[in-house]
Amino acid sequence: MKLNLKIKIIGLALIALTACKKETAPHIDVLQPGTNNSGTASGADLKAFFNSNLANAEQSFTIDAVNPSLITGNQGTTIQFNPNSFETMSGQNVVGNVQIKLLEIFSKEQMILLNKPTMANNPAGGLAPLISGGETRITAIQNGQTLRLKPGMDYALSVPAPNGVEPNMGLFYGENGNDTLIWTLADSANFNMQGNNYFPFPTALSWINCDYFYNNPNPKTTVQVQMPTGLNGTNSAIFISFDGLNSLAQLYNFSGGVFTSSPNYQLPIGLPVHFIALAIINGNPHASIVSSTITSNHLEIMPTLTQMTTAQLSTALANLP
Repeated sequence: MKLNLKIKIIGLALIALTACKKETAPHIDVLQPGTNNSGTASGADLKAFFNSNLANAEQSFTIDAVNPSLITGNQGTTIQFNPNSFETMSGQNVVGNVQIKLLEIFSKEQMILLNKPTMANNPAGGLAPLISGGETRITAIQNGQTLRLKPGMDYALSVPAPNGVEPNMGLFYGENGNDTLIWTLADSANFNMQGNNYFPFPTALSWINCDYFYNNPNPKTTVQVQMPTGLNGTNSAIFISFDGLNSLAQLYNFSGGVFTSSPNYQLPIGLPVHFIALAIINGNPHASIVSSTITSNHLEIMPTLTQMTTAQLSTALANLP
């Protein structure tokens, strides 16, 4: 039984985007393990760094599957499950205790440390950046088995919007293939907003995001980043933080000695940003953070990465504008 608060609303712009047909799939290079010789960055260690941060951020709750259940995350997300919502992957009804695991990601610091940027499938093809109101991942487990919602069931989220709601927000689902999270606008979203909260009603247990597509009328350009010697698409990551916005792009492709946004997307000329280069060298985080403004045919040359503790890196990322 769905809550009375549930109202199907999506802004006209989001409806228009939903109606478009996606023409081409984005091209994304997969991060592969690199060597870990002395002074050499390791792709395997970088993956392990992201995965460790994900595991440390995950919260766990126990609910009774046959009763209504409400859980509250550390950052204010609440989840209301309807009774008898779950089934096994083979379609069997679930009773008894169910473990709910929750991840909450609200800041660019968390997005980088957990490798969960705000890039979405563009209905016109390729990728496009989003402005995020909060990312969550919700999973249900019983006796070591991952569960799903029964057909026709949903659950109610309450996502805090401390600075007030943004009327263009909508519901996005995340696709986490090859450790790369890409968001997709829900075809039919149950979404409400009131006061300082968003109220999506997802129909799947997965990555959930309250977002809207970033819209900037300026001319667009390809962005490239040249890394220091030894760093490449197999052993390092490049993020682009949009100043003053809760938006984080990522460069997925490495070709000809540089990371490039091509062919997936372009960014608007004149956009103030910070480039963040990240690698794990000899088991330690190394990073470089550079303030810049996107120019035509932008090429950013990153300086040598500096070794940091995880705490130092977190502090530096928390200070991004």
